[in-house]
Amino acid sequence: MHMFLKGIIGFLVISFFSCKASSSLGVKPSIVEHKEGVVETPPHKSARYYNEVFEDISIKTYTYGENITQGGKKMELKLDLYQPKGDTLAKRPLFIFAHGGGFTKGARDVIKPSGFLQTLTKSGYVVASISYRLLDVPSNMQSTSIGILNAVEDMRAAIRYFRKDAATTNEFKIDTDQIFIGGYSAGAITALHTAYLNTIDKVTTYVPFLAPYVTTHNGIEGSSGNPGYASTVKGVINVSGAIVNSELLDTNTSILYSLHGEADKLVPIDGKGNGLEGSKFIHAKAEKLGLTHRLNAIPNKGHDILWPCAACRKDLQQFLAQNTAK
Repeated sequence: MHMFLKGIIGFLVISFFSCKASSSLGVKPSIVEHKEGVVETPPHKSARYYNEVFEDISIKTYTYGENITQGGKKMELKLDLYQPKGDTLAKRPLFIFAHGGGFTKGARDVIKPSGFLQTLTKSGYVVASISYRLLDVPSNMQSTSIGILNAVEDMRAAIRYFRKDAATTNEFKIDTDQIFIGGYSAGAITALHTAYLNTIDKVTTYVPFLAPYVTTHNGIEGSSGNPGYASTVKGVINVSGAIVNSELLDTNTSILYSLHGEADKLVPIDGKGNGLEGSKFIHAKAEKLGLTHRLNAIPNKGHDILWPCAACRKDLQQFLAQNTAK
């Protein structure tokens, strides 16, 4: 327990002072092969999902829920929804993305300059870039741990928001069997725990000091909005993230992709003992469980791998396309 808290505090401190992403381009990825390899568009498949097939997209902001911050402030939870213009598909896959920032800073539009979400949208995905509650109280072991839970609660509300829409007005035309979540850094930590810290028994077993908070805040689902709908997902995209314990993984979320720099000092790829387990531990467990998974480990690259590595973003998209029902 204490190692987890110590590691999270260290993550917050380093995140606050970490430098911005490198501007170098064209880094060639080193691929760790597992069940799924990088392939070109199969000749019998549509180019959709693998490549850009739409010229234009729309971006509109929606409120997906609300909750109270640790400082007592009522916060509306917003998301930017990216949709391909002219799309006539009746049921479309959804990718929900959470930004980084050490749970103390960051914003949902920080990812825009990379073009990553725009590319996925032009390739046929509906993409939601979410804001979530950040720490607005002094960071200590208790507040930081609860801050991670708050982010997880908010992401679950975002998932339910789209399931509620699909069951009611169906404005967004989402295929609820094709929901993927992911993020960068703190956002990846949020996504991994949203997918796999999914029962009160797991909370009690692996982070027992958080069990009282969970049980008094509407259980594992939280109370950020859209109750009565499932928050399960098909897959997780982890960029420079980690999990409190890889034993949390299960087969309910069976698709898992990680992009991680081998020289990441903020969230080490082989980290263990700093309170979090990095991507190598995560994928070792995924292999044991028989998940469809892939770890793309990049030599000599650090925490901000998503921005400078165009080839990495393409590799991620290829994996996502392979695991999206056509």
